[in-house]
Amino acid sequence: MDSKKTQVTQNKNFVIREATLLDDQSLKNLIAVPITTRGVLLSFQREPSYFNASDVLYKKKLHFIIEDTETKNIVACYSNGYRPCYVNGEIQNIRYICDLRVDQNSRGKSLVKMVGEHVKQTMYAPNFSQLIIFNDNHAARAAVQTGKMGMPDYYDEGMIETLTLTGFKDINKISRFLQSYKTSNPECSNSDEILSCQAGPHHIALINEFIAKMANDYNFLPAYDFRELLNQHHYFRGISLSDFHLYFKDDKLVGIFGLWDQHTFKQTKILNYSLILQIFRPIYNLFAHATQRMPLPAQGDHFKYHLLHTLLCHPKDLTLHHQMILDAYQISKKHGLGIISFTLSHRDPRYTLNTFYKGEKLIGMHGFVSFEEDPRLKFDKNRIPYFEVGRI
Repeated sequence: MDSKKTQVTQNKNFVIREATLLDDQSLKNLIAVPITTRGVLLSFQREPSYFNASDVLYKKKLHFIIEDTETKNIVACYSNGYRPCYVNGEIQNIRYICDLRVDQNSRGKSLVKMVGEHVKQTMYAPNFSQLIIFNDNHAARAAVQTGKMGMPDYYDEGMIETLTLTGFKDINKISRFLQSYKTSNPECSNSDEILSCQAGPHHIALINEFIAKMANDYNFLPAYDFRELLNQHHYFRGISLSDFHLYFKDDKLVGIFGLWDQHTFKQTKILNYSLILQIFRPIYNLFAHATQRMPLPAQGDHFKYHLLHTLLCHPKDLTLHHQMILDAYQISKKHGLGIISFTLSHRDPRYTLNTFYKGEKLIGMHGFVSFEEDPRLKFDKNRIPYFEVGRI
């Protein structure tokens, strides 16, 4: 076990302990508590197993639950495992804290304070955690940013945007922008210089070298070993080597992305629509199809889209980035979807192109929590924060 204590009793009513496979159903129930947004009742589900879904988050999983000592019900949970990432060009473990949930009937019982005390006891090596909170998660923002309820200090790094892309705006405007951009950015490729192909086993060493090289430009990039992907390691659950596409310039690998379908283990399900949406959903979907917008699934179904894995190229090569986005969109369409999702830091030059793309935007904050020194002081500010949307 990684934690100093596998069980920490805070009072006579509740106990915090590390989750086991026997807690799987209780964890799924906590995560899947319905929320209403814009007339849609949603449920974030982890079927068939919460533990299987979390395989792609961590190399070392650390899930904790709060249990009612009398009823034995699971009333809260959080995760704070870690994964190897490139930090300042070197590989080190980075914790990622997420999935803080408190049962609705148990709120107001100081459970978040208990979580804070438990984090303080168990968060070491490293003694800080990476954190992402999207703007509409008001409860999490209140708990973390205000420093109340015994939570660790929060250190803001910057804003991020997850774009679920459904189409493109004026293609001519994009072309003019890229043409103008290239005049002052020699890193930007010409489209006719780039060749692409599907990844194969003979590319693995080249891909690993390329990702290590990209660590010169990006921080918090997962330290991938694509030999694990070939061997179907659970960290790559749901994606295969053939789902990756490589981009070459003068026989040198300069770009990569993978198309990742996570719906076999992670779903956003539509439980119900407001009466107005039930009536107008068919009309809206006709409009969505005509205007390249995200359609609304039938009640009981879930949203379907592809996540982009390792969306990497030189951060100033906007021509190549745009070409990869175009290709990913077209390949997704061939798979019957035509919807792709990726996350970029607002500090990433590639983020500029989001202005020209259609889709649903989710804005959030990226930062760190720690009970000790400010972890940001250790990070090279010239490197751009990298985010793997499928591991958030």
